Amino acid sequence: MKMIWAVVRPESAEIVIAALEDAGISSMTRIHVTGHGKEMGITAGLARYTEIPKEMLMLVLPDNDIAKAITIIKNAARTGPKANPDAGIIGDGKIFVTYVEDTYTIRTAEKTSVQKQ
Repeated sequence: MKMIWAVVRPESAEIVIAALEDAGISSMTRIHVTGHGKEMGITAGLARYTEIPKEMLMLVLPDNDIAKAITIIKNAARTGPKANPDAGIIGDGKIFVTYVEDTYTIRTAEKTSVQKQ
């Protein structure tokens, strides 16, 4: 199993969630976060804002669903001209993928060990 951490624009979060749910991927956690990447913040007049609102989606999926989920997130979160699907805008977000070694169900105290592939 792997975990996907997807940081996206707040206005893209609902679009990404709907696209994932349409594909049958509905278990996720949504976290309101702030930060910046290459865009280095926003300047409005004399004020500079470096903590930009973002949304982080956290999903834990079987390895065979990871590529599908990443494709869905990339396509749904990308802004910019739809005529050029490879050209988004700085600040569209980032996707991180990590391994999940164990999971625990709090309600039942059940532990599930996951083998890396």
